[in-house]
Amino acid sequence: MSPLFGNIIFSRTDWLWPAVIVVLALGAFLVWTYRSSWGGWPRLRWAVAGKLFALALIAICLAEPLWSSQRVRPGANLFLLLADNSLSLTLKDPQKSASRGEQLKTAITHDKATWQVRLQQDFDVRRYQFDAQAKYVADFGGLDFTGDRTELDSVLRTLKARLQDRPVAGIFLFTDGIVTDDLQTSNLSGLPPIYPIPIGDSAGQKDLSIVNITSSTTSFEDAPVTLQVELNGTGLPTGPVTVRVEDPSGSVVKQETQTLTNDGRGLVVRFQLRPTKTGVTFYRVTAALGTGDAAFEQPAEETTLVNNSRLITVDRGTGPYRLLYVSGRPNWELKFLRRSLAEDDQLRLTSIVRIARKEAKFDFRGREGESSNPLFRGFDGVSEETERYDQPVLVRLNPQTPDEFRDGFPKTAEELYQFHAIILDDIEAAFFTAEQLSLLERFVSERGGGCLMLGGLESFQQGGYDKTAVGRLLPVYLNAPSVLPPAQGYRLSLTRDGWLQPWVRLRTTEADEVQRLRQLPGFRVLNTARGLKPGASVLAEVIDPQGRKYPALVEQRYGQGRAAALMIGDRWRSQLEVSDAQRAQDDLGKAWRQMLRWLIVDVPDRVELKSTSDNSSGAPLIRLEARIRDAEFHPQDNAEVQLTVQSPEGPPLVLAAEPSLREPGLYEGVVGSRPAGAWTARIDVRDPDGNPVGQTETGWAADQLARELRQVGVDRTRLEALAEATGGQVVELKDLDAFTQTLSSKEAPLTETTSTPLWHHPLVWCLIVVGLCSEWGLRRRHGLP
Repeated sequence: MSPLFGNIIFSRTDWLWPAVIVVLALGAFLVWTYRSSWGGWPRLRWAVAGKLFALALIAICLAEPLWSSQRVRPGANLFLLLADNSLSLTLKDPQKSASRGEQLKTAITHDKATWQVRLQQDFDVRRYQFDAQAKYVADFGGLDFTGDRTELDSVLRTLKARLQDRPVAGIFLFTDGIVTDDLQTSNLSGLPPIYPIPIGDSAGQKDLSIVNITSSTTSFEDAPVTLQVELNGTGLPTGPVTVRVEDPSGSVVKQETQTLTNDGRGLVVRFQLRPTKTGVTFYRVTAALGTGDAAFEQPAEETTLVNNSRLITVDRGTGPYRLLYVSGRPNWELKFLRRSLAEDDQLRLTSIVRIARKEAKFDFRGREGESSNPLFRGFDGVSEETERYDQPVLVRLNPQTPDEFRDGFPKTAEELYQFHAIILDDIEAAFFTAEQLSLLERFVSERGGGCLMLGGLESFQQGGYDKTAVGRLLPVYLNAPSVLPPAQGYRLSLTRDGWLQPWVRLRTTEADEVQRLRQLPGFRVLNTARGLKPGASVLAEVIDPQGRKYPALVEQRYGQGRAAALMIGDRWRSQLEVSDAQRAQDDLGKAWRQMLRWLIVDVPDRVELKSTSDNSSGAPLIRLEARIRDAEFHPQDNAEVQLTVQSPEGPPLVLAAEPSLREPGLYEGVVGSRPAGAWTARIDVRDPDGNPVGQTETGWAADQLARELRQVGVDRTRLEALAEATGGQVVELKDLDAFTQTLSSKEAPLTETTSTPLWHHPLVWCLIVVGLCSEWGLRRRHGLP
C-alpha cells in the first residue's frame, strides 16, 4: 500500500450486512412515501437522494469504519543533507551580490529554518559535505569551498556502500552540478531518491573555458605531436578567439585565431608541434577573447580566467630506437636509407650486408692448404675475423659494440630483442636457419617488434619465404605468378586506407600529395602476391598502363607487433629520376623516416612507466605503474625498482616501487599530486645482481583548479538525470519549505500504519447533516409536509 493513499476498513464486520439491509429498507420506504409526487415533481428525487445518503452514512457507522493509512515513522529513517564544498561555489552569478557558497550557507546553516525543523521531526537527519570525498559533519558551519575537485560519482558510490543496510529515505543534494569525474547514472541503482537543489544561476554568465586538451604522437616528420584544444563559450557573442601554445621557457611556439559562434560550443583548435627534445615536455595552452597579443595583455571581462589556461604533457619517448637492416647484397636502397636516418636522432640503424655467398670447402681453385674465403686475401690475417668457405662474407655497419653480430644474424632472443624493428631486403629465406626464422616470427608476435620486408629480387616468393615462419607473419600470400614490368613502369597511388594514415603522406594537402605522386618515376621491380591475409590493409598500390592494380604497401597486426610488406624493389628510383628541385625536398628520406617511425611507435621496451589518476581515497593521487621485462621480454619479478619523483616545488622524492599482485612484472607506487604544476617521475631498474636493466621517465600535469572550473554555469541537465535515475526530483531552493512538508507522505524504508474512526470525523457528521437538511429544505420550499 502506497503511503500517498489509504483505505477504509470495518472493525465490526458483523454489523455490515445489517446496515446494508437497513439502508435498503429505508430506501424502499422513502420511495413508497414519495410515490404520489414522484412523477409530478422531478426535484423530489434530489430530496430522496439526500436523505438516503444521510441514512446510509448513519447505517455504515454502525460497522465502525476506520480510515487506515501509512506514514513515515518519525525518527526511524535517515535523511541525508549533502552540501557541495568545491571551489566552483565561490563563483558569483550576475546580478548577485553574494557568491553561490554564501547563498548556500545562508540556506542550510540556520537550524531554525522551517524546512529543517519539519525534516528533523520526521527523519534522523545526517549532514555531509563533499568535494573529492564525503565527510560527515555535525553542522555546515565549516563550509569553506576550497575543494579543487568534485568527485560526485565517487561520493555517491561511497555513501551507497556505507549506508547499504541503513534505512535512508532520501538525499537533499545542494550543488551547482559541476563535477570533475564522469557521473554514470547506471551506477546509481540502489540509492535512495536524490532531490538535487541547484545552487546558482546560469543566466547572464559570460565565460570562455578550455574544456579538454588531448595530445597524440604521429609519424609526421615536420610535426610529430598534435594537440587538440576544445573550447566552450558561455553567453559570449560571435567574435574572435586566440589560442596560443607556450613551451616551458614561456616562448610562444604556436598561435591561432578562430571565430567563436553564438552558441559557443564545438570550437576545436588543432596545433601540430615538433618538440625540440625527446622525453617529457610540458606546454601551456591559453585562450583569450580577441585577436593577437592584445587579447592576452588585456583579457576581456569573464566570470573567471582560471579556466582559460591548461598545462599539457607531451611524451615523445626517450629513444634512440634501434633498427636492424639485413640485406643479401649492397644496393641503392641501403644507401638512401642510411642517408635519411643520419638526420634522425631517434632512430639508429644497424646493418648486416652480405657481400658474398658462402663457398664450398672443397673448392679446388684456392691455394693449397687455404681454408678461408679467397675474398679475404690481403686482410690483416686475424684468424678470428677471417670468414670460412662455408660462411657468407658479411659487413656490419654501425654496430653498437665491436663484437656485435660477429657471428652473423642473431641466434638468441637476447641478441635480437634489443631491436625495435627489423628490415629484410633482398635476402632469401635460406640465409637463415630454421631457428632464426622462428626467432624472427617470435620477435614480432611475442616481443611486439615491427618487421618490414622490402621487395628485392630475393624477397617474398622469389626468396622462398612461402611456408616458413616469416611467411606466416607477412600480410600477403606469396604463391603467385610473377609479372613482367611494363616499359613505362608502375605508377604509385594511395588507397583509401593510405589516405587515412598520416605517415604515408608527405604533403599537407590532398592536391599537393596527388601532384607529388604524379611526378614520381615508374617503378620497375614489383613482387606480386596471390592475395591479402585476413586483417591486412593495402595502403598503396601500383597501376600498370592497362589499369591493373597490384598491392605496393601492405600492413597488418601480428600478435603483439606489426608486419609490413613493401612490394616495390626499386623505391630508390624516386630519388634519382627527379628534378633538382624535387630532390632538394628529400621526399624519399622523409618517407623512410615516417615509415620507420610508424613501424616502431607501439613497440614495447624492457622498462615502461606510465601514470594514472587514483581517486579511490579522495585525495589527488597518481599511481605509477612500471612493467619490467627480462632480456627475452618475459615479465621480471625479481628486479630492484627505484622511482624518483620531481614535484613543481621542493626536492626530488625517492621511493621504491613494490611488486603488484595483479600481474607479473608489474611494479607500483603512489604519490600525491599537489601542488599544481608539472610533475616528472624517473624509474631506474636493476637486476638481482645489481646490473642496470634500463631507465625511463614519464610526466603529468596537476591542474585540478582548471578542471574544476572548466564550466561555470549550473548543470541542470546533469541534476535532472541524477534525480530521474534515483526516483527523485529537482527542487528549487525557494520551494524547499513546501516540498519538505510532503516528505512524510512519500515512500520510505520504515513506515507505520495509522487508523482513525470515521464516526469521530467531523466531515462525516457534516455530510449527514447536509443530507438531512437538503431533504427537509426541498420539501418546505415546495410546500410539502
